[in-house]
Amino acid sequence: MESKRIKIDVFRQQLQERNADSEYTNQFLYLTLASNAKWLIKREVSAGRIYRNNSLFTPFVVDVIEVPLVDVCFNLPTNCKIYRSKEKLPETWTDNDGPIIKSVTSIDSSTPFFIIDEKTWQSRVNDPYQRNSKLQYAFVSNGYVWIPKNNPHKIIIRAFYKDDLRLLTRECEECQNEQDCLRFLDTDFMIPDWIEAEMYAKSLEQIAGITKRLPDDAQIDKNPNRKN
Repeated sequence: MESKRIKIDVFRQQLQERNADSEYTNQFLYLTLASNAKWLIKREVSAGRIYRNNSLFTPFVVDVIEVPLVDVCFNLPTNCKIYRSKEKLPETWTDNDGPIIKSVTSIDSSTPFFIIDEKTWQSRVNDPYQRNSKLQYAFVSNGYVWIPKNNPHKIIIRAFYKDDLRLLTRECEECQNEQDCLRFLDTDFMIPDWIEAEMYAKSLEQIAGITKRLPDDAQIDKNPNRKN
């Protein structure tokens, strides 16, 4: 099983719209699909099906830089150096614990970094039985990966990213320039292929429910350029 790229025009065809003036905007369709995909993915994480599928996780390589403690919000010991990824992570799908990340390792994959929250790490630092542990830890906050004490200089983050990372490096044939690529990303995301049919079905039900609640004579102008 793999991830599948979802495009808005496929969903638009399923809606079987005929009148161009009554079309839903791409943004509305995107948000409807993404909202249903989000809770379905959370369900699949809870069922253990996401992390078992390595094909869903894409490696993202990023440099690691030192950050002055005065710029850090974590309650870390004053004698502890802190490092973080130079760039923010591409947008990832999330579960109740945050971004869905399979692993964070050094560039040669020899050193794994265990993802925990800052409070858990702090308690382990203060625990005399774990203080001398050689395990390496990382936090994820504000879109960055943070690493205390040791600088690996470069890391690989394998996560379930919302977008195909090839689009972020401008390697897609669909894009003729940067502006086209950004618009393409706005209406495109990756999901596990086995939830595709259910995501479409739930989204269609949701839109049908909205339509039934509208008065028969309601004239909804969905063009944002004509809003007052």
